[in-house]
Amino acid sequence: MLRRPPEKGLSGTTGSNKKREPTPAITKGNMQVRVVTVAMLVAVIFVVLGARLWYLQVLSSDDQSDRARATIQKEIKIPAQRGVIYDRSGEVLANNIPGMNVTIIPANISRGKVEELSKILKADTKSVLERYEGAKTLDPYGSMLVKENADRESVTYVSERTHEFPKVSINKDWVRNYPKGEIASHVLGYTGAVTEEDLKSNTFEDLSNDAVIGKSGIEVYYEEELRGEPGEMVYSKDAMGRAVTLRRADGTRADGEPEVSPELGKPESITDPVAGQDLKLTIDLDLQQAAEEELDAALARAQAEGTTGEGGAIVAMDPRTGEVLAMASRPNFDPQLFVGGISGEEEVNTFEYLNDEVANSPFTNRAIAGAYPGASAFKVFTGLAGFNYGVIDAYTTVTDPGGCFEPANTTGSCFLSWKQSYGGLGASHGTQDFAEAVMDSNDKFFYQVADWLWQKTDDENLLPKYYEKFGFGSLTGIDLVGETPGRLPTRQWFESFQMETQGYLDRPWGVGDWVNLSIGQGDVLVSPIQMAQAYSAVENGGTLVTPHVAKATQDQDGKVREEISPKPEGEIDFDPTARAELLRGFRLVTGPDGTAAPAFEKSELSVVGKSGTGEMDPKDPVNWFAGWAENQADPLVVVTMVEGGGHSEVTAAPAVRGVLEAYYGIEGDSAPSDESLVAAYANSGVQ
Repeated sequence: MLRRPPEKGLSGTTGSNKKREPTPAITKGNMQVRVVTVAMLVAVIFVVLGARLWYLQVLSSDDQSDRARATIQKEIKIPAQRGVIYDRSGEVLANNIPGMNVTIIPANISRGKVEELSKILKADTKSVLERYEGAKTLDPYGSMLVKENADRESVTYVSERTHEFPKVSINKDWVRNYPKGEIASHVLGYTGAVTEEDLKSNTFEDLSNDAVIGKSGIEVYYEEELRGEPGEMVYSKDAMGRAVTLRRADGTRADGEPEVSPELGKPESITDPVAGQDLKLTIDLDLQQAAEEELDAALARAQAEGTTGEGGAIVAMDPRTGEVLAMASRPNFDPQLFVGGISGEEEVNTFEYLNDEVANSPFTNRAIAGAYPGASAFKVFTGLAGFNYGVIDAYTTVTDPGGCFEPANTTGSCFLSWKQSYGGLGASHGTQDFAEAVMDSNDKFFYQVADWLWQKTDDENLLPKYYEKFGFGSLTGIDLVGETPGRLPTRQWFESFQMETQGYLDRPWGVGDWVNLSIGQGDVLVSPIQMAQAYSAVENGGTLVTPHVAKATQDQDGKVREEISPKPEGEIDFDPTARAELLRGFRLVTGPDGTAAPAFEKSELSVVGKSGTGEMDPKDPVNWFAGWAENQADPLVVVTMVEGGGHSEVTAAPAVRGVLEAYYGIEGDSAPSDESLVAAYANSGVQ
């Protein structure tokens, strides 16, 4: 059945035909309430806005003004020159040249971009990323050095891509320069970018991440004196980075001047940089060069003898003051390699080689950090101990029967001399006094002195304590980092060493240990600088001077600020007879019948001293010669050490002669040739 659809209402919608109720009209009273409510809301809003405006403009106007100024100030660092390093005569050993340094703000650049940037700049990427991670933690909004002394091509490339590398700055700065190359490299050291680890130390804790600091040698020991204080230029700019000045409504300058970078105008304030103090060294450049040449020649002679001749050191020191006039170490390096960081294929290959085992630790200053058996050069202090404690005098003799030496009250031990090592049992030194034993390097004589001392005392450390008087077993106090105290064994050390290495005491400390010590063998280790300090005490009559390589700090105009002259470490009481007999022995060593006679033949100088050859199993021996020229107004003690040497009279002794003759201005034409020296000592066994 069909149904009728519902009818539409007037509104066009479906529904019933019922009329809608009319909306009540707004009364005058209701209207007034609404108007009052709106007015009150508007009033409250204006009161709040007015109060806030009053607070900002009146109560906190000074704070807001300061804050506004802070947000539009830009500080630009004015680099300070690092102090120049001179030799004792004013020759420049390290100075500064202009360069370009590239820095970043770590918080504003990603790790990936930093890595990309370091590769573009040919920086050491690994080092840069390590410093970046550290800076992100310690000082993310401070400048961090990416590349020191960047090349112009790389700088141009980065400058044209500032949108790729945000907050990258290219700054004019001073970079370190070492005009003499490898000369005195171990004394000078080198500089480099500060690291996270550096910033944790007291010396560097106040520095920024873009600082360049001393890393070794004099550069780091005198860091606080050499490092200057950078200055600062402060520029003001508005929120859009423009110069702060009166402007028209359209933003253009009211004075009609062209828009320029604020940094091109006059800074708001300037703090001048303060240059670091210059440093004058005790080093004599000419003598230093002679020492390095003599050391190279000594190594060549060692190799000609068939040994490795792999390293060495020379120390030349004024025995009156401790001033070091020359200090050479081999192998060595060029400190310029580190300026700007390791970059480029050639530098990377060089650095990798220098760190390879085959290079034999060229960054180690063997003059202060090398520790070796003192060998026969050490014997003389055993003899002085014998005089000091009254077991020998000038007339005491010891007879070598050619057999084993066995200390009193012991059985089963057999100590041989160097002559027996070459000639077998039966080879003998005969009967000799102290001076003759020094000349002939008679092991048996010094064995006997040690034995007599052991029998006389209940103090099992008496002999080591006497060696301590000459500085062995402790730091000399030289103003260079990395010095070793060497090793001077005592009963306590011996027992502790056995427990650490074996877990039990294998045997007690005894007279046999003293016998080994007496000839500079066993567990004793000394450095070349210690040997130079000890021999200086013999030369000057008993003063244990403190070695040092810095002479004075001074202003850039050359005015001395502070003399550097450390006090002696102590005094040693010498028996006058003991010293006189020792000097007689030294003269015999270099005299016509001495073990070192060929090395000093026809020299115009009266050189005295002592050689030594120490066992370094399984390596080739270490060679020593320590001595000086007598009757000179300006005395100089010279010590030469050769690693992997043959005979010390072939390797070390001629080097001492060469350095002394260079110091006193004597031509070396009369010196024996290297070939004749090697031939003179072939198969002689002399040590």
